[in-house]
Amino acid sequence: MSDNYIIEIRPKSVGITVQAGVVIRDGRGFRFFAATDAFNSLEGQLFKNPKAAERAALCHVADIAAPRATGNRLSQNLKPRAQHVGFIAENQGSMEN
Repeated sequence: MSDNYIIEIRPKSVGITVQAGVVIRDGRGFRFFAATDAFNSLEGQLFKNPKAAERAALCHVADIAAPRATGNRLSQNLKPRAQHVGFIAENQGSMEN
């Protein structure tokens, strides 16, 4: 299993693939670093594995998109954060599991 993974999701409410963030192995889990403001609430959380982080990102999008029928605010928050642009995990792997 690799030490770093990019977490990308394709929520039905948005209709495009979105980079939610990256997870980096941190001890016995994987720490999440948000790629966009929409995922700030997941920043720094520790997950058992990359798939758990992906599920959390999908649930988070569903939670914030549900009360907003227009989705305008969600779309605005999906813009990349400058401080994370260019941060690429050196040991990318598939998220099989």
